[in-house]
Amino acid sequence: MNKSKSSYYIKVIVQTGLLIAIAQIVKMFSTYIYFAGAPAIRISFSGPFTKMPGILFGPVVGGISAGLSDIIGYLIKPQGPYIPWLGVTAILGGILTPLIWKGLKNIEIKKLQTICIIVFSAIGLLGIFNHIQLTYYETGTWAKYISSIGKTTTFATVLLIATSLVGFLLLLIDRIIQKRYNQLKIYNNFLKLIISVGIPGLLVTTINTQLLRMFIPVLSKKAFIAFLLPRLVEELFITVYISYMLSLLLYLYNNLFKNK
Repeated sequence: MNKSKSSYYIKVIVQTGLLIAIAQIVKMFSTYIYFAGAPAIRISFSGPFTKMPGILFGPVVGGISAGLSDIIGYLIKPQGPYIPWLGVTAILGGILTPLIWKGLKNIEIKKLQTICIIVFSAIGLLGIFNHIQLTYYETGTWAKYISSIGKTTTFATVLLIATSLVGFLLLLIDRIIQKRYNQLKIYNNFLKLIISVGIPGLLVTTINTQLLRMFIPVLSKKAFIAFLLPRLVEELFITVYISYMLSLLLYLYNNLFKNK
């Protein structure tokens, strides 16, 4: 191993270790919202420090950082039974965020905004179309196909419409941030980070909701969608917070270490 590679690996280990340590300190002040007497929604502000290693050094480091943070966090402040599968989904989120970030970071902001508008519009229109089919054309081929899904038809209607609305809400927040910080490089990464953090966040939250229902008996009595919706609302606010903080951290990091 040459000297430059050795120096790089040392930098990765040191900086990742420092960020994980900061994440654990912040995580100690986390709190839980309880459902049926079980901890179901964790309110924690450690996300930016857990995800920063992946943003800086790639998906492998991101996955390791997320996994270690999950295990160490539980050992420091255990809350309920430890569910290993939640650690697996944490690693999944830690890998997906930098992968999406890598694909988006060089895209022009205006182009990305246009793509988002098209995608969120398509998702919303599909949800509305499905709702109309189920409501007014129950005997139609498409309505029968959606109905065949069973209880999860909500995903084909309400959740698609909600996803579209949330997407446009995030674009509105992006516009507000743009007007306020347009002269700073902080803004440059905000929308890209919302997408990079938000997509894995929604996926992991959905999977974890089912895992909690599987492994915690009192939560299994809760309807999936009724349990999922408040968790998605929490995920929305946390995504905005994490994205803003990551934008700030990247701005500071690039100014402190760009010549080192």
